[in-house]
Amino acid sequence: MLDAEYQRIEAEHQDPAIPVPLPPHWGGYRVSPERIELWQGRATRLHDRLSYRRGGDGRWSRERLAP
Repeated sequence: MLDAEYQRIEAEHQDPAIPVPLPPHWGGYRVSPERIELWQGRATRLHDRLSYRRGGDGRWSRERLAP
């Protein structure tokens, strides 16, 4: 039932030039990060820390911060 409703609504809004109608109380934020850091803990305490940074061309580069 939910899948069918999703497909129906998706079919109605195929043209990206026509905005999807929103309720008047709707709000939101657009997040455009320049840098993201991820941390993954391990039992050995050799935790992974990765930094992703967006360059001027919009591409992301990755740097390992630890271990």
